[in-house]
Amino acid sequence: MKNTLFSAINLIFSLVLILFAASASADEAAMPLGEVVVTATKIAEPEKDVPASVQVITQEDIKNSTARDAGDLIAEAGIGHVHKYPGALTGRIELRGLTTDLMSELKSRVLVLINGHYAGTVNLAEIPVDDIERIEIVKGPASVLYGSSAMGGVINVITKEGRKEGVHGSIGGEAGSYDYWRPEAELSGKKGPFDFYFSGSRSSEDDYDTRNYGRIRNTAYNDETASLRLGYKFLDGHHISMGLQHWRGWAIGSPGPRYAPDPDNFDRKERDGVDVEYKTKTIDAGYYHVTEKGEWHGGMNFGPGNSNITSIDTYTQGANLQKTFDLGGDFRLVTGGQWDRIEVDSSRNIGAPYSPNSRYDSYGAFTEGRLSLLNKKLLLSAGLRYDYFEDKILSTAGIKGLNPREETLDHVTERGGLVYKVTDSFELKGSIGTAFRAPAPDELATDYVSDWGTHYIGNPGLRPEKSTTYDAGLGYSKGLFKSGLTFFHTDFKDKILSYYDGALKAQTFKNVDGAAIQGIEANISYDTGLAAGLNLSIEPFANITYLTRYSSKDELEIGKYGKTLLYTPRWTGAFGVKAGQERWDARLIANYTGGEKVQDWSPPSYGKVVVNKGGFTVVSIKGSYRPIKHLELTASVENLFDRAYQYVLSYPMPGRTIAVGARWLF
Repeated sequence: MKNTLFSAINLIFSLVLILFAASASADEAAMPLGEVVVTATKIAEPEKDVPASVQVITQEDIKNSTARDAGDLIAEAGIGHVHKYPGALTGRIELRGLTTDLMSELKSRVLVLINGHYAGTVNLAEIPVDDIERIEIVKGPASVLYGSSAMGGVINVITKEGRKEGVHGSIGGEAGSYDYWRPEAELSGKKGPFDFYFSGSRSSEDDYDTRNYGRIRNTAYNDETASLRLGYKFLDGHHISMGLQHWRGWAIGSPGPRYAPDPDNFDRKERDGVDVEYKTKTIDAGYYHVTEKGEWHGGMNFGPGNSNITSIDTYTQGANLQKTFDLGGDFRLVTGGQWDRIEVDSSRNIGAPYSPNSRYDSYGAFTEGRLSLLNKKLLLSAGLRYDYFEDKILSTAGIKGLNPREETLDHVTERGGLVYKVTDSFELKGSIGTAFRAPAPDELATDYVSDWGTHYIGNPGLRPEKSTTYDAGLGYSKGLFKSGLTFFHTDFKDKILSYYDGALKAQTFKNVDGAAIQGIEANISYDTGLAAGLNLSIEPFANITYLTRYSSKDELEIGKYGKTLLYTPRWTGAFGVKAGQERWDARLIANYTGGEKVQDWSPPSYGKVVVNKGGFTVVSIKGSYRPIKHLELTASVENLFDRAYQYVLSYPMPGRTIAVGARWLF
């Protein structure tokens, strides 16, 4: 272990010295203009200078969306497949054939962040749309900067802060189908060195209707949100800020699948986060703490009293320090370190918890440099990261015979990329990078016998799941026309599999072959209205992901379900048109999710049979109108054509949903 650590440190410092020497005689030049993103390189820079494939959900997209939370926004963006369930739950988000995990950040292969740190949840329905400034989606490996889980990509939700001088705000509300109602308020501004932002809302909705099943009982919910961010600027370019986020949902119906409907189970969920950030032109440091509490009422064989209550509380915290060095103008180096801890506490009022308590600590150090050549036309980047992990299974009330254990492991990650600007409008991009997911505590260190008699044993010899991805792309943007095309290929290996070991007489884990995934990502938009000289913006757009290959290499999985990856559609896409003038704007969007192979969990197959789940298209429209300066009226229709559709087999989504709203702006 020590030799590995010293080798990684030597590699990092060698890279720094080599890149520094290569840039010693470079001249300084101005940063080119363009849409600025931060997630791909951990510093603000134009998107066209980034070798990775990046997609941004802008504030304009959010304003003209029917989305109520971050999960809805991701589903609308057409970036990959999303699993949405009734009951404020966005369960899986797929990027390039790799997904988040339904229950655990630690087992996800797509990393979800808020302002660059762990979101503290894998359920994006717990992140309200009111507080979101934009979402940056980096597709492909990002473990060099972010560590474990950033295999398929990174989804970074960036929240609002006070930006305009003075005091600005709004108060208003929405009402709509299924007795939906939602009052909201927002306040933001800047005064001298201080900036501030606040938003709050409360919403409720009754059971919804579907095209084929009629009214789905027990799909009602209630929730509340509150967000606050305070900032202070001092000296020259120093800024410190503190943010608070609160989301709580109660009486959230849990209706179950249509083959086994449940009229009375319900959930309570809560997410509270706090973070402190200090920034200068070259330093970024911060600390965060997120508490997520989930309480599920109900269960099989416990009758109508819902006496079975399962609780899982997750505490996520961490700190980061990052420094940017400008070494001669044509060379830039970003280096830093971070610590993250995730603690999980489980309990049940009847019997033992389903899994023991655990603690996960991650310590990482990274460096990534970029060298500019040929008068800033050729940008070369290379990065390296070292991570060390401590996985602990802790004593847990109710689990008898539990053997608390601690296991450790480490890992090194690397990536490189290039951008070549053929002209001011046309660039070529390419990259190669590795990424990984470290084993979770239960996979590495667990040792206990469950209430139902199964012995669970972790495997301390597990290797991290790993991927290697190759990207090649091009982008062309000129005036009102924007486009991009990327081809990618990912080799996923050392997948961690849970299986029953007859020799051990226990359920345990092992590494197996993963998958080969490749495909094409394309986007295009063109404001035809302004291009034609009209006093009107009319902008058609499309964003498409097409997988040319998504094949499992796991022989056990192939033997059971075939070679094609389950729960992975070949096509996903978002198509539509944006339009607007000074006093009004609107967006029509069609979201397509292709067919996929899924397990049929209805009896008598109980998951042993794979079926083809058909694709679907959902069309939505939203518009706003400002008849006078301070009044904004909105109207939206989600699922405009009242289609029957479901992200997850046997969990139908709502039919046509209408909402109208009004806001007073000041």
